[in-house]
Amino acid sequence: MSFFNTKEVAFGLDISNTSLRLIQLRHRFKTCQVQLYNEIKLPPGIIDGGEIKNNQIFLDSLNKLIKTRHGHGRLSDEVVAVLPEEKTFIKFIEINTTDQAEIEIQLKEKLSQAVPLDISEAYFDWQILNQSDCATSLLVGISPKKIIDSYVQILTQANLIPTVLEIEAAAIARTIIDDKTDKATQIIIDIGANRTGLFLYDGAIKFTISLPVSGDKITQLIANTLELDFARAEQAKIVCGLDKDKCHGALLEIFTDSINELAQQINSAIAFYQNNFSQPKKIEKITLCGGGANFLNIANVLKEKIGLPVMISNPWQHIAPTSTAFFSPTKSQSFVTALGLGLRGLNPETFL
Repeated sequence: MSFFNTKEVAFGLDISNTSLRLIQLRHRFKTCQVQLYNEIKLPPGIIDGGEIKNNQIFLDSLNKLIKTRHGHGRLSDEVVAVLPEEKTFIKFIEINTTDQAEIEIQLKEKLSQAVPLDISEAYFDWQILNQSDCATSLLVGISPKKIIDSYVQILTQANLIPTVLEIEAAAIARTIIDDKTDKATQIIIDIGANRTGLFLYDGAIKFTISLPVSGDKITQLIANTLELDFARAEQAKIVCGLDKDKCHGALLEIFTDSINELAQQINSAIAFYQNNFSQPKKIEKITLCGGGANFLNIANVLKEKIGLPVMISNPWQHIAPTSTAFFSPTKSQSFVTALGLGLRGLNPETFL
C-alpha cells in the first residue's frame, strides 16, 4: 500500500506483536549497505493480533527504538513499514478483461468472494503479472482501512512519513529470493517468535497461510516438558535443537508430534497449490527464514519428513554483510522482514 515515493536512503520498520526492528539501507560504492539498525522488545499486550492496543506505550517504544539506534548518519523521516500478517491478505486473482477501466471493477467483485472482508472497508493494491488476449492475472494485497489508518496515524505522531505499508510476505520474498538466479518454485516458511507464516512462491506469491507453531511456543513446550524456566529452555533449544546426537535426542523426541504436524501443513499447502491453480509447477524446495530457522537440524528433519530439499535462507544476498557482532546468524534471520522493507524503499517502483 504505497502513499509516496522513497529516495536513495531507505528506512525499513518491522512491527510485530513482540518487537520493533529498524533498518536503514543506503547505496554506496555500487553496493547496498546497512547504515542504521536497532531492535527493542515491546511490553506484552501493546500489539495483539496486529492491532495496536496502547498507542502511547507503542509511541514511546518507537521513539526509544529511533533514539537508541546503532550506526552512523541521519535517520530518514520517510519509512517503509510492515503491515501485520494477521490482518492482511495476498491473493492471486484472474479476471476476464484486459481493459484498465474494467480491472478494478471486476477485481472488487472477485475480492468480495475471496477474502473475509468488506471491500468497502479495505484498501487494496495490485500488480499485473500477466495478460493474454482476454484475461489478466493479478497479485493483490488487501488490508482493513482501520488497520492501515491506525498505522499511518501512529507513525505520523512519531514525526515519520509512511511512504509504503507493505505485506510481510512481499518483504521476505524480496530479501531471500534472487529472481535472476533462483527460479525455483518453493515453499517459504518464516518461523518467528510469536507466529509462523507459510507462503508459496513460483515467480510470484500465490497464497499465504499461518501455522500453529512459533519460536516461543517451542521454547515453552521445552520448559513444560523438562521442567525448566523459559531462559534455560531457550538455551536448551539453541544447544540441542533437533539433533538426535545432542542432549540424548531429548528435544527431537519432544517435538515429534509438532514436526509431524508441520510436515502435514506443508504437504497440505502443496496439495492446495496443485489442485487450485492453473498450470501449477513442481515444488522444488522449501526455504526456512526467521529466528526459528536456526533451530539446530530442523532443515534435515523436515527434509526427511517431506522428501524435498530444505534450505536456510541467506538474508544478505542483496546486501553487503555487515561486520558488526550485532548481526549474528540468528539475529540476521530475525531481520529478514526489515531488510526487505529497506530494499523496497531503495526500489520504490517494485510491488514485490
